[in-house]
Amino acid sequence: MQDPLRLGDGSLMVPRPIAPLLGLMDGTRDLNGLRTGFLLRTGVQLLPSQVESIVEKLDENLLLDSHRFRDAMEHALLDYRSSPFREPALAGAGYPDDGAALRSTLDDYCQKAGVNGADPSGGVLGLISPHIDYHRGWQTYAEAWHPARRAVREADLVIILGTDHSGSSGSLTLTRQDYATPWGSMPTDVPIVDRLAEILGEDNAFAEEVHHVGEHSIELASVWLHYYAGGQPKRLLPILCGHHEALLGSDGPEATRVWEALSYLSDVAKQQNTLVVAAGDLSHMGPAFGDPLPLDPAGKASIRSTDETWLEVACSGDSSRLTSHLLEHGDPTRICGSAPIHYMIAILQNAQGQVVAYDQCPADEEFGSLVSIAGVLYSA
Repeated sequence: MQDPLRLGDGSLMVPRPIAPLLGLMDGTRDLNGLRTGFLLRTGVQLLPSQVESIVEKLDENLLLDSHRFRDAMEHALLDYRSSPFREPALAGAGYPDDGAALRSTLDDYCQKAGVNGADPSGGVLGLISPHIDYHRGWQTYAEAWHPARRAVREADLVIILGTDHSGSSGSLTLTRQDYATPWGSMPTDVPIVDRLAEILGEDNAFAEEVHHVGEHSIELASVWLHYYAGGQPKRLLPILCGHHEALLGSDGPEATRVWEALSYLSDVAKQQNTLVVAAGDLSHMGPAFGDPLPLDPAGKASIRSTDETWLEVACSGDSSRLTSHLLEHGDPTRICGSAPIHYMIAILQNAQGQVVAYDQCPADEEFGSLVSIAGVLYSA
């Protein structure tokens, strides 16, 4: 187990026989209640000292909703806001932390992908970029970003909508911090952030700002953005998007605020040269994601077909059509980029998409599980 917010160091191994105890830790039981619940479910009697030790280890690793965890959240947020910019969380691990080495790495990806000689596409208004690690997704990153390099260079503002894997349902999480890559920092457009905060409500907009510290979706897209900007700073609007199923078809106040914010961003995009990026992966299937059986070739082909149908709807540029599709079919393949892609389409208002890359990446050693990714360019 690992803290998804990366507030703690390392990870904690929990023996499989103890796993049923975790499901009992919902805040309704004390230590004796946990022992009793575990006994009823497993027939195994744990000693009080064993339960206390397990709880303490979980708390030390910030895996419980406790005072220690909340203090760590508060300190992490204060450190984040007091820094001159948002530090790259994956530099030195997911990609080189040296600018020259990083440029060489991305140059190599582009050369291997065969995109170096491709002509840039004109009129690109937006794109879907993966947020999977570069080791697995490098070709799709290159095939998605290289044709959009003219749009990157010419953009006065780049809106990056990234999946918030730990975000609350329906959340749009803002930050006033600049985003940095190994080539330097890129300024966040604070006046636009301030206006969005007025629409969403200050508390709603920044309640989960600490997620920006460790969330990788915007970071991995921003590196490619900065690469094709030649290392020059681009004015950014980084927004993390929680899963949005609860907002679909809703006319409640939360949904109203979100769609009003997107309408405002649509107006912003019309008033200046704006590129909108949705940093989102597609399907997550197989035992690595809780499915009972590994995927065989037929299963992978079925997922590809489902992805192609989903992308066809997304490429229509019709936000209401995608809403209807999601309400009718749900999310059977766990598309984690659904919210940022949907929001990008709403901002661009009827821009048409073209799929330029698609891949299925292994999510375990046997390739019985997969994450599918795509590169899509949107133009008027």
